[in-house]
Amino acid sequence: MELSFEVEGMSDFIDTVDRLIEGTKPDKIEPILSRAADPIAREVRSRTPVGPTSNLKKAVKKKKLQRFFGQPAPYIVAIDRKKAPHAWLVTHGTSGVRPVDPSHLTTLGGRLVKITQTGVMPPNRFFAEGVEAKQGEALSIVEKGVADILEEAMK
Repeated sequence: MELSFEVEGMSDFIDTVDRLIEGTKPDKIEPILSRAADPIAREVRSRTPVGPTSNLKKAVKKKKLQRFFGQPAPYIVAIDRKKAPHAWLVTHGTSGVRPVDPSHLTTLGGRLVKITQTGVMPPNRFFAEGVEAKQGEALSIVEKGVADILEEAMK
Protein backbone atom coordinates (compact mmCIF):
# COMPACT_ATOMS: atom_id res chain seq x y z
CA MET A 1 0.00 0.00 0.00
CA GLU A 2 1.39 3.33 -1.05
CA LEU A 3 0.63 6.44 0.99
CA SER A 4 0.81 9.89 -0.55
CA PHE A 5 -0.61 13.27 0.22
CA GLU A 6 -0.69 16.62 -1.43
CA VAL A 7 -0.77 20.05 0.19
CA GLU A 8 -2.77 22.62 -1.69
CA GLY A 9 -1.23 26.07 -1.92
CA MET A 10 2.29 24.92 -1.00
CA SER A 11 3.88 26.73 -3.95
CA ASP A 12 2.04 29.94 -3.00
CA PHE A 13 3.26 29.53 0.56
CA ILE A 14 6.85 29.05 -0.61
CA ASP A 15 6.60 32.13 -2.85
CA THR A 16 5.28 34.19 0.06
CA VAL A 17 8.09 33.07 2.35
CA ASP A 18 10.63 33.90 -0.38
CA ARG A 19 9.14 37.41 -0.72
CA LEU A 20 9.28 37.86 3.07
CA ILE A 21 12.94 36.85 3.11
CA GLU A 22 13.68 39.21 0.22
CA GLY A 23 11.84 42.03 2.00
CA THR A 24 13.88 41.67 5.16
CA LYS A 25 17.28 41.82 3.46
CA PRO A 26 19.65 44.48 4.82
CA ASP A 27 19.22 46.71 1.77
CA LYS A 28 15.50 47.01 2.56
CA ILE A 29 15.81 47.42 6.35
CA GLU A 30 18.74 49.84 6.61
CA PRO A 31 16.92 52.83 5.05
CA ILE A 32 14.19 52.41 7.66
CA LEU A 33 16.77 52.37 10.46
CA SER A 34 18.38 55.48 8.99
CA ARG A 35 15.03 57.32 8.93
CA ALA A 36 14.39 56.25 12.53
CA ALA A 37 17.71 57.73 13.71
CA ASP A 38 17.00 61.14 12.11
CA PRO A 39 14.49 62.49 14.68
CA ILE A 40 16.75 61.42 17.54
CA ALA A 41 19.75 63.20 16.01
CA ARG A 42 17.69 66.35 15.38
CA GLU A 43 16.34 66.36 18.94
CA VAL A 44 19.76 65.83 20.52
CA ARG A 45 21.19 68.67 18.40
CA SER A 46 18.34 70.95 19.40
CA ARG A 47 19.03 70.29 23.10
CA THR A 48 22.81 70.61 22.83
CA PRO A 49 24.25 73.60 24.69
CA VAL A 50 26.06 75.99 22.37
CA GLY A 51 29.48 77.33 23.26
CA PRO A 52 31.61 79.84 21.40
CA THR A 53 32.66 77.32 18.70
CA SER A 54 29.44 75.23 18.52
CA ASN A 55 31.70 72.16 18.32
CA LEU A 56 29.50 70.15 20.66
CA LYS A 57 26.43 70.70 18.47
CA LYS A 58 28.44 69.93 15.32
CA ALA A 59 29.77 66.74 16.93
CA VAL A 60 26.32 65.08 17.17
CA LYS A 61 26.36 62.53 14.35
CA LYS A 62 24.15 59.80 12.93
CA LYS A 63 26.38 56.87 12.02
CA LYS A 64 25.83 53.60 10.21
CA LEU A 65 27.67 50.71 11.85
CA GLN A 66 28.94 47.56 10.12
CA ARG A 67 26.83 44.64 9.01
CA PHE A 68 27.54 41.40 10.82
CA PHE A 69 26.58 37.94 9.58
CA GLY A 70 24.22 39.32 6.93
CA GLN A 71 22.16 41.27 9.46
CA PRO A 72 21.16 44.89 8.70
CA ALA A 73 23.67 47.47 9.90
CA PRO A 74 22.35 49.43 12.89
CA TYR A 75 22.36 53.21 12.97
CA ILE A 76 23.40 55.12 16.07
CA VAL A 77 23.39 58.72 17.18
CA ALA A 78 26.62 59.62 18.95
CA ILE A 79 29.01 62.43 19.75
CA ASP A 80 32.23 62.59 17.75
CA ARG A 81 34.83 62.69 20.51
CA LYS A 82 37.50 64.04 18.17
CA LYS A 83 35.41 67.13 17.49
CA ALA A 84 34.10 67.53 21.06
CA PRO A 85 36.35 65.84 23.63
CA HIS A 86 34.64 67.91 26.33
CA ALA A 87 31.26 66.25 25.76
CA TRP A 88 31.71 63.90 28.69
CA LEU A 89 32.33 66.83 31.05
CA VAL A 90 29.20 68.60 29.81
CA THR A 91 26.91 65.57 30.11
CA HIS A 92 28.28 64.37 33.47
CA GLY A 93 29.40 67.67 34.99
CA THR A 94 32.48 68.38 37.07
CA SER A 95 32.76 67.90 40.78
CA GLY A 96 35.36 70.32 42.01
CA VAL A 97 37.76 73.17 41.55
CA ARG A 98 40.91 72.31 39.59
CA PRO A 99 43.82 74.55 38.68
CA VAL A 100 44.35 75.36 35.00
CA ASP A 101 48.04 75.13 34.18
CA PRO A 102 49.07 77.07 32.24
CA SER A 103 46.44 79.72 32.80
CA HIS A 104 45.09 81.51 29.73
CA LEU A 105 43.28 84.67 28.74
CA THR A 106 39.81 84.68 27.25
CA THR A 107 36.98 87.12 26.71
CA LEU A 108 33.83 86.69 28.81
CA GLY A 109 31.00 89.16 28.49
CA GLY A 110 33.20 91.54 26.52
CA ARG A 111 35.90 91.64 29.22
CA LEU A 112 39.33 90.04 29.14
CA VAL A 113 39.61 87.43 31.90
CA LYS A 114 42.54 85.29 33.06
CA ILE A 115 41.46 81.67 33.70
CA THR A 116 43.47 80.10 36.53
CA GLN A 117 41.06 77.43 37.76
CA THR A 118 37.89 75.58 36.80
CA GLY A 119 34.78 75.39 38.89
CA VAL A 120 31.93 73.03 39.56
CA MET A 121 29.67 72.44 36.55
CA PRO A 122 26.38 70.61 37.01
CA PRO A 123 25.58 67.80 34.54
CA ASN A 124 23.58 68.64 31.44
CA ARG A 125 21.77 65.48 30.29
CA PHE A 126 20.97 66.91 26.83
CA PHE A 127 21.92 63.69 25.03
CA ALA A 128 19.94 61.27 27.19
CA GLU A 129 16.94 63.61 27.29
CA GLY A 130 16.98 63.96 23.50
CA VAL A 131 17.05 60.18 23.03
CA GLU A 132 14.28 59.66 25.58
CA ALA A 133 12.12 62.32 23.95
CA LYS A 134 12.26 60.77 20.47
CA GLN A 135 12.69 57.04 21.04
CA GLY A 136 8.95 56.40 20.70
CA GLU A 137 8.86 58.21 17.37
CA ALA A 138 11.89 56.23 16.17
CA LEU A 139 10.29 52.94 17.18
CA SER A 140 7.07 53.82 15.36
CA ILE A 141 9.08 54.62 12.20
CA VAL A 142 10.69 51.18 12.39
CA GLU A 143 7.36 49.46 13.08
CA LYS A 144 5.66 51.20 10.17
CA GLY A 145 8.56 50.56 7.81
CA VAL A 146 8.74 46.86 8.63
CA ALA A 147 4.95 46.55 8.43
CA ASP A 148 5.04 48.16 4.98
CA ILE A 149 7.75 45.72 3.84
CA LEU A 150 5.78 42.73 5.13
CA GLU A 151 2.54 44.02 3.62
CA GLU A 152 4.26 44.43 0.25
CA ALA A 153 5.69 40.92 0.50
CA MET A 154 2.26 39.45 1.25
CA LYS A 155 0.69 40.85 -1.94
